[in-house]
Amino acid sequence: MRVHVIFFDMDGTLVWVPGTGQAEWFAQRLAQFGVSPDRGQLAAAYTRAQERWQREIRPHLGFSTESFVAWNRLILHELGLDGDLVSLAAEIQRYWETPTDQVFAEVPEVLEQLRRRGIALGIVSHRPIAGIERSLETHGLKEFFRWRASPDSRGIAHGKLDQAFWNSLLKEAGVAPHEALHVGDDFETDIRGARRAGLHAVWIERPELKDRFFPGRLGLGIPEGVPPHEHPCARIATLRELLELIK
Repeated sequence: MRVHVIFFDMDGTLVWVPGTGQAEWFAQRLAQFGVSPDRGQLAAAYTRAQERWQREIRPHLGFSTESFVAWNRLILHELGLDGDLVSLAAEIQRYWETPTDQVFAEVPEVLEQLRRRGIALGIVSHRPIAGIERSLETHGLKEFFRWRASPDSRGIAHGKLDQAFWNSLLKEAGVAPHEALHVGDDFETDIRGARRAGLHAVWIERPELKDRFFPGRLGLGIPEGVPPHEHPCARIATLRELLELIK
């Protein structure tokens, strides 16, 4: 595979948030505000809220901050909480501006190898841009990335699912779609989104994150009926394998 530019997703690809899943993450955020629901109740509320978000909110607001705040509010509502849920939902979402994530061990080495090969790199994430910058700075990765893009920063709410989002990045990078590659862990947004826009796409399926969902992660497998041209160009378990694919 010969490319001039590689875009990377963040969560599940370069970094991860410690914990066993989305409900645990949300419980930790609630605890900061003095709310401690039963874990089983929270898991059920999270699932119901996610289904409603997918059905009622995401089609209109995409992956914007406004959309995720609305999702948080749905969870709080499903838990039976009262009061100013809108403000609490917004406060919970601000976590993603200063996330306490961890970087996968091989990431710095792989990024350095790609840079030495003359490949330009970018970040494409549905996090808020402040959270992207904070994470890159915390882990000493800012120097590797020429571009950072999120739905809010580009003013394109549906992010990686909108071809206009990719077109803006490709134009800025000065490359054609077939000269660019995107690497990510979510099939629907990272793989289908990039492939529909004409980019190469590599699906990273880290074994340590098997069967785990994250906020905004839409799917763990390939649904039936997906056409071949929307499948990943390759599947890897670690970014070290990416070095073997890139010429």
